[in-house]
Amino acid sequence: MSKMIRYYLLLLAALIIGCSDDNKPLGRNEAIRVYTEFADGSNRGMYDPETGSKGFPDEDYDATTAMVINWHRMPEQSPDLDARLRYRRIHPRRSGWMTAEGESMEFWYREELINRVVLTGLQPGSVYEFRVSEEDRIFRFRTMPSSLDERPVRIIIAADHQSPSWNQVAHDNTKMAALLKPDMFIAAGDLVSDEGIASQQNADRWVVYLDMLYGTNDAYFIYDDHIDGIFFENLIIPHLSILGNHETGHRNHIRWPACVNTGMSEPGYPEFVAANWMELMFHWPYGSEGFYSEFNPDHPNMDPDYIRDGFGRGGFGSLGFSDYLLLIGLDNSQNWEGEPDRGLRDWEGNLITERWPWFETLHADIRQDLWLENLLEPQDGPAAGERYKHILPVWHRGLFGSVRLNMSLKNREILNSWLSILYRNGTKLVKEGHDHSYTRTVPLAITTEQPENTFLKKIYYEPASWPLTPNLSQEYLDSFYMVNCLIDDTTGEISGWEYKGNYVSYAPDGMIAIGHGGWAGGRSNPGARGGGNAGFWYVDNNRGGDYFGGQESFHINLLTFSNDAIEVESYHPEQLKNFEKGLDAYPIHKFRWDDLKDGWFAFDFSLNRWVDYEKGMASVSNRKYVKPE
Repeated sequence: MSKMIRYYLLLLAALIIGCSDDNKPLGRNEAIRVYTEFADGSNRGMYDPETGSKGFPDEDYDATTAMVINWHRMPEQSPDLDARLRYRRIHPRRSGWMTAEGESMEFWYREELINRVVLTGLQPGSVYEFRVSEEDRIFRFRTMPSSLDERPVRIIIAADHQSPSWNQVAHDNTKMAALLKPDMFIAAGDLVSDEGIASQQNADRWVVYLDMLYGTNDAYFIYDDHIDGIFFENLIIPHLSILGNHETGHRNHIRWPACVNTGMSEPGYPEFVAANWMELMFHWPYGSEGFYSEFNPDHPNMDPDYIRDGFGRGGFGSLGFSDYLLLIGLDNSQNWEGEPDRGLRDWEGNLITERWPWFETLHADIRQDLWLENLLEPQDGPAAGERYKHILPVWHRGLFGSVRLNMSLKNREILNSWLSILYRNGTKLVKEGHDHSYTRTVPLAITTEQPENTFLKKIYYEPASWPLTPNLSQEYLDSFYMVNCLIDDTTGEISGWEYKGNYVSYAPDGMIAIGHGGWAGGRSNPGARGGGNAGFWYVDNNRGGDYFGGQESFHINLLTFSNDAIEVESYHPEQLKNFEKGLDAYPIHKFRWDDLKDGWFAFDFSLNRWVDYEKGMASVSNRKYVKPE
């Protein structure tokens, strides 16, 4: 075949591709707000309401090839135009326009609709553009790279905005996140305090939150940027949402009935409501089919006033990006891991089952620990630690926080069920929120052998918010109000803890958890509300840990994943001035896991180089952050 004929054939193919639009019309109404997410597979779940069967139908799904487009607008005159958009690839190569259709949902208490389209079969490392009406402006998104050889991946994580209003701290932190132009933004719970209740007030609160980030008139997370030397307008930072306790129902949906009074005339146990708002607003991880989590329709403690048909799906899931990153979102605000505790009593000593006979059988329809085990160590395939370069778990409630009772009854089974399998699969970093204080743990190891030069000692604690009745037996206290701590033979200090044969202890090359990334909420002092307990060794600053509260603890976290390292930086809103001026911004901390050197390192700003982690962290632990000059 001659070069000329080949040229004309390629030109003809390009013309055909360029005319691949099926010419379906779009709507006329412009988008009010538009935001993107990454997509996972469907049919993930463990409870089938029709058959009662349980299983793990997770799909193997590459999130570099899929994107979710959400947009809100007034309904079109023809309903079939509501959830239709047109999109095309524009970089590094251009494709023809294609039309995609999705679903429309009523935005409760508002006239507008929430429209959603899941785009699949996309090319990694590419820029796409789309429009949702014939006359609306064009928006753009960027898919994740196929490999970290192409470029590092940067993630911003914050938590606990909680407020319908935006104070200056919230604005400044959001501006910093936008200026950093990350590959994704993760809100690690408590985005808006809606308690799972569908009301006009909560509808308005979600509007304020989304308009600040993604409103089409003016928003922080719709930005312009150069990519590969080409200028692109209206790029959207993808949003990922993790369930927090303020999104999951009455009384924050705390599933720890030992803190309630079963003898009251009114039920003291929180009634179950579906996480309606989060499912309505976001696809991941709430879009799975055939999944009802704890919201079993047969549950006797459902609140019928706040249930919506088709809602009540799980608040956890995973996103796999090629072979370099497995992002796991878990929900530790409402699910009781492991088998239900038997013989649990309330704070007055009454058996829970005397008031709620269903408690031990219907207390949890879902076991995230079983799902996590199947995800990380499936029986019919390689472990996640072999498949992925990096594993990043994110959850809301602080298991390691310096503020709450972090090793108490409601946390210890989660610690036992999640940490050991994450650690076995090479997880180096965990992100959590909730405590409204800055927290960075020491490096932790989870092993089945007791560390040398330690002995076990029972340490008891009392809850911060209710008194323990003297009617509880010593055996009961041993079971539910005791932490089995590891004690150092030489110093006599706590150096870890043991539960069900798993030992959590300090290890220089272990796993680090970083705590709350605060937008607008904060507590005045760490150690309040139950802090200072047996878990305080998690943040020992002699080994690289740290904690502090108040306004100094407000921050966002920037995580950078490359082939050789994970780098962590936390920025206080005071640094916004430096970001805006293009000057060096000074983080609260900057540390990294170095794969080549197989260890943790801290950045010493006075020496302008990486140093030993423990010494480097200790040198800046009292500085908190460096104010701009």
